[in-house]
Amino acid sequence: MAPTYFVRRFRITFLFAVITISSAFAQQIEVKGKIFEENSKNSVIGATIRLKGQKVGTASDANGTFHINVKSLPATLLVSAIGYKNQEIDVYEAEQVTIYLAESDNKLNEVVVTGLASGLKRSNLANAVTSISGAELIGTTPPQTVDEALYGKIPGATIRSNSGAPGGGTAILLRGLSTLQGNSQPLYIIDGVYANNNSLATGKSTLTAAGTSREDDVSNRIADINPDDIEKIEVLKGASASAIYGTRANAGVIIITTKKGKSGKTKISFSQDLGFATIGKYIGSASWDAAKIAQAYPASVQTRELQSLAAANGKVYDFEKILYGETPLLRHTNLTVSGGNDKTTFYLSGSLVDEGGIIKNTGFDRLSLRLNVDHKLNKWIDFSVNSNYLNSSSDRGFTGNENASGATLGYIIAFLPSYYNPYPVNGVYPTNPYSEGENPLELRDKAINNVKINRFIESGIINFKFIQKEKTTLKLSLQGGVDYLSQNSKEYYPDYLQSESNLANPGDLILGTTQQTNTNFQGSLIYGQKANKFQFTTQLGAVALETQSNSLFVRGQGLVSGQQSIGQARVQSVTTQNTQKVQDFGTVGQEEINFNDQIIGTAGLRLDKSTLNGDANKFYAFPKASIAVNLAKFDFWKVGSISEFKLRTAYGETGGLPPYGSIYSSLTPVIVGGNLGSVVSTTVGNPNIKPERAGELEFGTDIGLFNNRLVFEGTYYIKNVSDLIQNLTLAQSTGLGTEKVNAASLSNKGIELSVSATPISGKNFTWNTRIQFAKNTSKITKLDVPSYTTGVYGVTFGTYLIKQGYSPTTIVGLPLTSSGNYTVYGNSQPDFQTSWFNDFTFLNGFDLSALWDWKKGGKNINLTLYNTDAGETTADWNSNHTVRDNDLGKTAAQYVQDASYLRLREIGLNYTLPKRILQSIFAKNVERIRVGVSATNLITITPYKGYDPEVSSFGSESAINSGADLFQYPSSKRILFNLKIDL
Repeated sequence: MAPTYFVRRFRITFLFAVITISSAFAQQIEVKGKIFEENSKNSVIGATIRLKGQKVGTASDANGTFHINVKSLPATLLVSAIGYKNQEIDVYEAEQVTIYLAESDNKLNEVVVTGLASGLKRSNLANAVTSISGAELIGTTPPQTVDEALYGKIPGATIRSNSGAPGGGTAILLRGLSTLQGNSQPLYIIDGVYANNNSLATGKSTLTAAGTSREDDVSNRIADINPDDIEKIEVLKGASASAIYGTRANAGVIIITTKKGKSGKTKISFSQDLGFATIGKYIGSASWDAAKIAQAYPASVQTRELQSLAAANGKVYDFEKILYGETPLLRHTNLTVSGGNDKTTFYLSGSLVDEGGIIKNTGFDRLSLRLNVDHKLNKWIDFSVNSNYLNSSSDRGFTGNENASGATLGYIIAFLPSYYNPYPVNGVYPTNPYSEGENPLELRDKAINNVKINRFIESGIINFKFIQKEKTTLKLSLQGGVDYLSQNSKEYYPDYLQSESNLANPGDLILGTTQQTNTNFQGSLIYGQKANKFQFTTQLGAVALETQSNSLFVRGQGLVSGQQSIGQARVQSVTTQNTQKVQDFGTVGQEEINFNDQIIGTAGLRLDKSTLNGDANKFYAFPKASIAVNLAKFDFWKVGSISEFKLRTAYGETGGLPPYGSIYSSLTPVIVGGNLGSVVSTTVGNPNIKPERAGELEFGTDIGLFNNRLVFEGTYYIKNVSDLIQNLTLAQSTGLGTEKVNAASLSNKGIELSVSATPISGKNFTWNTRIQFAKNTSKITKLDVPSYTTGVYGVTFGTYLIKQGYSPTTIVGLPLTSSGNYTVYGNSQPDFQTSWFNDFTFLNGFDLSALWDWKKGGKNINLTLYNTDAGETTADWNSNHTVRDNDLGKTAAQYVQDASYLRLREIGLNYTLPKRILQSIFAKNVERIRVGVSATNLITITPYKGYDPEVSSFGSESAINSGADLFQYPSSKRILFNLKIDL
């Protein structure tokens, strides 16, 4: 009996165990997936996949494929791989999971452009190229425009604001000056398209009589681009990196890549930002009393002024706050839809921006629509098409320079005593009896300065992969693009304005139409060959570019009251009509040799010709060569804590094209005896003019510590620019005035440093930080024309010296020294510039980011101060007017001011709702909800006495004249409340 009992018990126990184990195995669910690199779509090998909260794990194979068993669904997978950001993936169903890993913040594994149709891992790169991800660009606070989002993020870049008006307007200088004429702006490439970044004339300077069209206070056209569409920006700062772009790359190249769709579930993302803006800083105004009136005005008008003072009965009108004190609403709305399958992916976006200005009746509206489509026709052919439509409207008001009385707000209020009452009575604005002769509120409320833009940017690329073997590849890449832009501008002074009413033909209207088209086509044949530890990449290509521009400005004076039509004007005229066409052609050859990722060498040559050169058929050569040595990848390297140690050096040459028309002597129309004829212009053409040329030698090192949790980049460069174009004054006996000649050379030397680190990385707290530092010094090394001064009002108030042995941004002025030279007051170029970015994630969902920007040194010429002194309205005038009166016309010292600053450029606090809350409310319909608040320019500490130390009233005209301050539209602080929902 006993054995039978025990046998029976054993059988029951065994059966129970089998059932239990079988049940446990029956509950195991297999999850399969595949892991790709986000940008290149290549498979990620060796990624680790673990179950959250458990020790169960696996790794991806050579195809990026993995499978892992889970007990139940939903489950959370933790995915990590060296060089990529960690991800948490929620799995709800037993289906194929597709995972895209983004590159880690140390960026050593990202691919950087090195050829027209190829790239190189940053860890193998021999140049200092700055990369800015889309998350870095807009992650802290939504920018108004792309150029404004670059502040503090590019070592070696000096960025100044040409205007604080909504809609942008900046001047970006990379590694110092690259020309002595023009604005020295970098070349922008958007998805392969040579993009238009011109500052287009509007006719405003004709109404204000400010001078040239460069004083129209307009934005450069990169402001049209929607920052939310950008995946990555690469900045090729020097000639050693940008040589592949030849004669258009002297000032550097900024390459913008927009977002692509990813195969898998269709994703929808919606963001809404609402906020407001306020003036960054008030500079104040002096008070008035009877004693000051007696001192300021002649006896003939003192009685009138004393009566006005008494009528005000102690009331003070703060014109700064009246005119610049608006708190406008800011609205940004973005919607994106992306997805696709293994063959076709798409990215569709729509964006609306509506930002008012701190001056009433100013603002910026932008509509952006984008569709990017990528398709794999078969294993041999793939293509992509990128389409972008942009429409914007900008009202920038009337600020800046003027030479016509009562034409801009700053000039008017500089001469208004604080007891003057500007407010209308029964709709009638009181007259302004002072020197500028215009009521500022009537100018603000009734005049029009509007610019409308319609723009299409289209690009397409098709790749033919003829050979795809393990050791041999051959690809043909064909690419084309077009950037078409149409601008309609309207500048209007009504006839009833005080400044117009005294004219023979009151009422002034200028209508402008400009169309510009950039087209480019390029083809590249790329051959790759592996041989033992060597990888050879050979490229041959050709590029054809064409730019066309047509503009027409018509003016009507003596308008019928209330009319805004040229046909209703007594005097009608064509003020400007221009037609331009430029054609460039270039060929490129490049060879890259990679020895086991340990030694990487590159050599290339671009040959360019252009119709802007004296000889349109002559090719100019622009070579490049570089070498990088990754010491940490050699077998002898035994320093475990140093995970990356690279030495690099590079040399390259680029060009800068002559201004349009330099080779021709133009004809000027004249009327003699009622007959129309032409005379030769006093500016003679130069048929021998050639492009300016920059040659740059660069040395650097990249070091990664502790598995690249700490990354250091250091670069020293010597950039020499030769054949700089100058105006040669001809002998009076010739009957001619000037000729453009290649007659100067310039040297830039500088250092750029960057340190990125993750000091703390934990489950509940992570800290990422980055410090960037840059210093550049410039000197004119050759000048074959007599030295001269240039810029703004001249030596009485400070101007710029162009002289051999001096920096072209040297500021000089009165008095003369004992040697007969002007006094040197400093340099508009800063001593150095540094930024400090910090990002903290904490408390399971909170994220705090902040970017500080510090500029040490650099002088501005404060001409706003001179004019407020002349009007006796400067804030400290009452206590200092004796000194200023005595110094006026004798010294420029008080107007050349230190423009150093420490600025909290960006700050943002965001919270991402936990997934368990989203699941409980929305089930699986919402992936992420992020809410936050952010700000730009929240804090600025500066000794500068103007509105903004980054002022550049003439920056769109000349890079040299970028430190002048003349009644620019004041800059703003922006505060936004942010919401983003991902479905």
